[in-house]
Amino acid sequence: MERGGVLVVPSFAVGRTQTLLYQLARLEEQGVIPSLPVYVDSPMAIDALDVYEKRIPDQNLTSRTLTIKGKQVFRPSRLHLCDERTKSRAINDIKNRAIIISSSGMATGGRILHHLSNRLPHPNNTILFIGYQAEGTRGRSILDGEETVKIHGRRVQVAAHVENLSTFSGHADYHETLGWLMGFNKAPERVFIVHGEPEASESLAEAIRGRYGWDVAVPSLGDSYDLDL
Repeated sequence: MERGGVLVVPSFAVGRTQTLLYQLARLEEQGVIPSLPVYVDSPMAIDALDVYEKRIPDQNLTSRTLTIKGKQVFRPSRLHLCDERTKSRAINDIKNRAIIISSSGMATGGRILHHLSNRLPHPNNTILFIGYQAEGTRGRSILDGEETVKIHGRRVQVAAHVENLSTFSGHADYHETLGWLMGFNKAPERVFIVHGEPEASESLAEAIRGRYGWDVAVPSLGDSYDLDL
């Protein structure tokens, strides 16, 4: 904000965006950040927000207590929900001191591409990633420091500041996965690891074999397996 820029956050529509809105509302309430316009530009995220707000009784005690105190749990004071294309395009006219949250989280498609194309070339802006960026995605290319990325058929310069927060990850980590597997009453006939980069997947497979003695496979593209059901 001090650079006179805009913060752009590629975010997964369900769960991640609502968590971020919750944190922004709390930071604003505590005076850690100023009250800034926050634009959520994702129809799916807006629909999910409606579900979250209608299901406060199903959430944790903190959310319920804040609601009873009259707080809007997922709403910073200057929240704008851009459910229409005209509202989405109007964000382009904003030059500074604003936060844009849009999907997809890995910048592989969706409305976030328009915002990245518009904001990436300017060094006063910041692109903040709050989720894992898989190999081969546009988000990963930006995070890895590529000087340009291809968006809508043209090369866009990456001059904006790029930041990454891994603490918003919704996935279980290495130890949490092993702890979850410990709860099985009966060992599975085979475990398939199909999510994650090759080195991490192989490391987890070895850990499962060593700790539990289970049959673990890390399939590659085109592999097939016969299952006795």
